[in-house]
Amino acid sequence: MAELYSIRGAKPEDQRGLTRLCVRATAQAGYDEAFIDRVMPALTVTMPLIAGGYVRVAEDEAGEAVGVVTVTPTAVLGIAQLYGIFVDPPFWKRGVGRLLFEAAVTRAKELKAGALMIHAEPSAEGFYKRMGAIRIGEGPFYYSPELILPHLLYIVPRDA
Repeated sequence: MAELYSIRGAKPEDQRGLTRLCVRATAQAGYDEAFIDRVMPALTVTMPLIAGGYVRVAEDEAGEAVGVVTVTPTAVLGIAQLYGIFVDPPFWKRGVGRLLFEAAVTRAKELKAGALMIHAEPSAEGFYKRMGAIRIGEGPFYYSPELILPHLLYIVPRDA
């Protein structure tokens, strides 16, 4: 039997749980506690992001959050920023990331963006490429400059 997941907007009461989910996913990806402490601002799902409608949550049939994605407008007209897809480790490789990427594309369309900019965690680059993003460069992670992040761009398909 296939597992069913749904997408919804984040609510204020989700804030702490979603931030914890981001931390769990980052730790499972192999980053140590010192790294997580340094990059905590990037892992924190903030109330302004939730209130602005920029955060989408994947939940299982029981209504438990299993993943999160944040997409915001940028200063560049027509480009939205995908801040990262975080999936709770027990739900890796179950289609949650793909569902969250689709939700990010939908959110980009709502923002009237024709492209999504993605500064990916290095091990996630392959996932974003499978979704159709192309690598356009790389650069240091603001909170931990020794980590070089691939920069990708996804062209949002126009609706027919």
